[in-house]
Amino acid sequence: MQRPFKRALHATLSGWLVGMLALGPAAAAQQHVPLRLIPRTLPAAAGPRVAVVAIPLDPSLEGEALKLAHWAEQAVARSGRLELVRLADALDAQGASAREAKAVEGNAAYKEGAKAYDELDTVKALQSFDKAVRAYEQSDLSRAFALLSRARVMKAASQLANGENKAAELEMRSVLAVDPRAQFNPNFFPPEAVAFVEKERKAQLDGAEASLSVRTQPVPAQVFVDGAFRGVSPLTLTGLTRADHYVTLVAPGYAVQEGRAREGDAAFTLTPLPVQQRMNALVARIAKEPDGEERDKALRELGALAGVPQVLALLVRGGPGNAPLNVTGVRLDVTDGHNLAYGMGPQVPRGDAMATGSESFLTGLVAQDAARVGGKPTTHFTGGGSVSRRTVGYVLLATGVALLAGGIYFGLEASSKSDAFKTAPQGSTRAEDLKSTGKTYALVADVGVLAGLVSAGAGGYLAFYNKGGSGSASPATPSRPPARDVQARDAKPIDQALPMPPPPARTEPAPKANATSTPPAATPATPPPAAAPPAEPVPAFEPPSTPPPAPPARKLTRKEREAEARRQREEEARLKKEQREQEEQRKRDEEARRKRDEEEKRKRDEEEKRKRDEEKKQRPKLDEDDLRNY
Repeated sequence: MQRPFKRALHATLSGWLVGMLALGPAAAAQQHVPLRLIPRTLPAAAGPRVAVVAIPLDPSLEGEALKLAHWAEQAVARSGRLELVRLADALDAQGASAREAKAVEGNAAYKEGAKAYDELDTVKALQSFDKAVRAYEQSDLSRAFALLSRARVMKAASQLANGENKAAELEMRSVLAVDPRAQFNPNFFPPEAVAFVEKERKAQLDGAEASLSVRTQPVPAQVFVDGAFRGVSPLTLTGLTRADHYVTLVAPGYAVQEGRAREGDAAFTLTPLPVQQRMNALVARIAKEPDGEERDKALRELGALAGVPQVLALLVRGGPGNAPLNVTGVRLDVTDGHNLAYGMGPQVPRGDAMATGSESFLTGLVAQDAARVGGKPTTHFTGGGSVSRRTVGYVLLATGVALLAGGIYFGLEASSKSDAFKTAPQGSTRAEDLKSTGKTYALVADVGVLAGLVSAGAGGYLAFYNKGGSGSASPATPSRPPARDVQARDAKPIDQALPMPPPPARTEPAPKANATSTPPAATPATPPPAAAPPAEPVPAFEPPSTPPPAPPARKLTRKEREAEARRQREEEARLKKEQREQEEQRKRDEEARRKRDEEEKRKRDEEEKRKRDEEKKQRPKLDEDDLRNY
């Protein structure tokens, strides 16, 4: 009885071992089957599709804006409620589809290889994994590099199973050179192969001392090396292994470019897309008016160009050096311009600290959607025409006061020089000096007083006249409700949105004079033209009332404002030029006076020397006898 029992036990254990050996590769392969076209940091979502655009308001911040755009894309993907659409892919739908098709092809080939390996058909598995590697290399490796590395590991495993040990070692060494942290499952690799992998991994990590400089033309680009975001070009990377690394370059408006680069310098030329000029024009419009209605209008057009329902825009401002960035974030619904999220003014650090320093701000922009007030879209316009007009007015007013003070000072100096000139001996050098300096000071005083009066008058007009004629409330609060009403009235016609907001702002001053008659009299506004004759005496004592009722002039308010600002700049430039000319004239006069004084001094010295010589000649000479008698 004991022998049959032992046979049965041995048969059971043998069957269990065979089953485990057969199940091991299949179970291990199943761990790799889940397919992800997006890195773990970018989970897929089924919510609205969002594209991120970062706009530097200073050209020197272009690189920082591209970095911030990458971290914003990470925040969108992490939210789990929004689907990230990279702007570079949205503007290049054909190229993105081709890269996605290659990734799908690689996934299918990997599945075939895993199935063949499970069925112990290692020759077919090797062919399938090799096909997957070639397909992944033509996909977007900024997202599919992990899939490429996994396929290469399984390719090496298939080579070992086929007895191609040298080829497998070369493949494993090549994988570790670009991905030192690649995992080699012991279920696929024998102990000696695992030991080789660990030895090679340590050697690669210890010898990672290579550097790589990446430069791009004609614009900076996000740089991904071996699937990891490393910064924005131009960029110098250190601590790399000595191998041909996979480099992926991403810049909105340009085709995604991929290549291999070894240590040293690597230069790439990006290929512009057909929509690149259109996108640059929209970005320029946003940068020109980052806090006004034109911003949201251009963002809606950009969203329509990219084919996404939402756009997350980041307006980047920054000071000199390494000062933190000031960022304004707007997540906008392309359909009606509703601001789903808005944030303003965080201090975002630069460099390596940007990822953590901007995380809370970017997460807040994608965490939830702002509700529409009364079913109308909400907008945030912090800048308005009257604000900039008053700002220019205050600047001119301060400049005028400074010029007046300078003119008064030089006038007093000129008066002091005049008094000193009267007491100085006429015809002397000091009198001439006082006379010349007094004239110069008097001229500077006259110019300063006249320029100060002009500047102060223009500044007072801009700063205070508009305050009484176009609304007494602060511009930040009244500008928002009219914008909401306008956006609610227009779901599609974007072109009509801009002319409509100004009339509500212009009609606010009218209620001050007739607060009760204007709002209810919407339709009776036509009869007053018949009663216009009694209104003729009004202009006699209230001329400022003529500009508000002229709606056509309101359409050109921005142009008028630009023309006024241009005129003020020209006036300031002219004043600066006059002051510069006066300063140069004063320097020339001082130089001439100095030369004249030196010439007069030289003449006096020569005259005194000549007199001394004549006196010596006229003095009688003493002979030796006279000296002895003396």
